[in-house]
Amino acid sequence: MNVSPILSPLTFLGYHPIVHTIHHKKIEASINPVGAELSSLKVNDFEHLWQGDEKYWSGRAPILFPIVGALKNDFMKFQGTRYEMPKHGIARHAQFDCMAMASNSISLRLQSSDASLNQYPWNFELIVHFTLSDAGLDIRYEVTNKDETPMLFTIGSHPAFALSIKDPSELENFTVTIDQSEPLQRYGLNESGLLDTHSEPHDPVIPLSSTIFDNDALVFRDIKATSVKLSHAGQTMLTVNTGGAPHLGIWAKPAAPFVCIEPWLGTCDFIDSDNRFENKPDLTSLAPGHTHEHSIAIVFPDEQYSA
Repeated sequence: MNVSPILSPLTFLGYHPIVHTIHHKKIEASINPVGAELSSLKVNDFEHLWQGDEKYWSGRAPILFPIVGALKNDFMKFQGTRYEMPKHGIARHAQFDCMAMASNSISLRLQSSDASLNQYPWNFELIVHFTLSDAGLDIRYEVTNKDETPMLFTIGSHPAFALSIKDPSELENFTVTIDQSEPLQRYGLNESGLLDTHSEPHDPVIPLSSTIFDNDALVFRDIKATSVKLSHAGQTMLTVNTGGAPHLGIWAKPAAPFVCIEPWLGTCDFIDSDNRFENKPDLTSLAPGHTHEHSIAIVFPDEQYSA
């Protein structure tokens, strides 16, 4: 195996995790077992992934499971029991186990525990596979219901891509283009991060600016697009293939030098949520013993490999 572990500056309950690095030709990716979080993605030594900065946002590419976004008042009710769960769920700060590694791939696993059952009432297994190829990076999620009753969940991706700017005004040189011919339906967020019940049309071509995220993320539901392109001065930097995810978030902190392109299978609660988990829209219902799979890919243009 040609795998290069490096010490991470991140810590988890006082533990210094080993970040595993995989390679394929001129592309390299590093994955942190805390959250199974992608922490670096380079082509020809050029870093495409946001490296985290508490001035804006310390995250890089968290995995959102078993919820995306916020629950109303940070709790849900299921079969008469109240469960409190933070925004984006329980996986993003959990310690994953490494199941398998090769020079160009790694698989990490999270299993339910007594602690997780206090926040989410099902036994589960979440495996995340990262694989590099000539095209870029493929990320595949496998969710298995280890319980005796149907399991309700959703999952989402949250990769942040670095934007090389010296001044916020330079954000105007970057564009996010959603591959959809008809207008999108954008839903606003309130101050608690909950969705409005109404939407408004939005153009699929989104020029970035220092103010575009002043009111939080751009949230699009029921999209038909399967790819989202990030461009600089008209040149494609990368494309995120969504794997057919029905919802999408585009987000950054205002004037920050990054942008997140986030394929989601679900969204946060609506403002009129009754907090009953079984009434939450878009949840996947997974039968006992069954496995649900979903993949996304981060694809680079051919010319980057020859740069």
